[in-house]
Amino acid sequence: MCLFEMRKFLRSAESKINQLTIQLETEKKSKEEALSSLRSTESEISQLKRQLENERKSREETLSRLEARINQLTSQVENESKSKEDALLRLSSMASSKLRDINPNSADLSDPHRPSKLSEQFSELYDNEWTDAFDELETQLGDKEEKEIISYLRDFVLEIHSVCNDLSFSKLKIIEETFVKPSVPSKDTKIPTEILRCIKDGIKSMAPKLLEKTREVVLDRLKEKYKDDPVAGCIHVHNVKRYIDRCTDVCWYMSIQDPQMVMDGDKSPDDKFNSIKHREYTKKGPYEECVVWPALYLCKGGPMLSNGVAQGKRK
Repeated sequence: MCLFEMRKFLRSAESKINQLTIQLETEKKSKEEALSSLRSTESEISQLKRQLENERKSREETLSRLEARINQLTSQVENESKSKEDALLRLSSMASSKLRDINPNSADLSDPHRPSKLSEQFSELYDNEWTDAFDELETQLGDKEEKEIISYLRDFVLEIHSVCNDLSFSKLKIIEETFVKPSVPSKDTKIPTEILRCIKDGIKSMAPKLLEKTREVVLDRLKEKYKDDPVAGCIHVHNVKRYIDRCTDVCWYMSIQDPQMVMDGDKSPDDKFNSIKHREYTKKGPYEECVVWPALYLCKGGPMLSNGVAQGKRK
């Protein structure tokens, strides 16, 4: 290669090197600008993230305050509503008490143990627990006739009703003697109606707490009464015990009514079947062989709430 060609080649190479250098500088500058833009974008993103996080926390705090306020208002409304309901219940109870003083046929509809409800429970007791207890006694006392088993179950409920009446009366007397009569002037032999009403309502409010003890007293009374009878060994058998307990529950609430509810387990005086008082058991006839289940009355001399059941016979 001659000198001229060599110089020409060097000039061309130098030109290309300059072009590449310029291109590299341009690309470097472009990359630096892109990197700077990226860093700026990352900063903006971080700033937006912080801003969003702050807004989220602010919304959560606002929501928490609102929920707390809502709960506070809800609780306040519930308390006020309950206070109003309690006040209405007290007013209703007071009005019902005054009305019952005038007319025992009136009912406190707020009382779940009012006479009409107890009458329903008394009928259900005969349909359910009585049937199970009858089957149990029939199995346990195989040598006893149907009439004898019926007699046991009828006498159980009548005895339980009598025990509950005695307990209710005794508790009333204890409260009168202990807390009331000492504060009543000696010339006043009769306790004021308002005070007597408060005592009776107090016994009603305590009735659920006294029920378990009443069950114990009833069982002791039945065991003592039937201690020489084969049925004594059946008193704690499951279905018989359940029947006795259920009788006690219903009779106990009957006994604390004012006036007390009344059962009639007697046959008609002339033995004629009384279709107004009794419905038939398994046999029809113009005469009554025995009473299977007592009739229930609102009070002594009051209206009948549920019919009894009696076995009919021809002669």
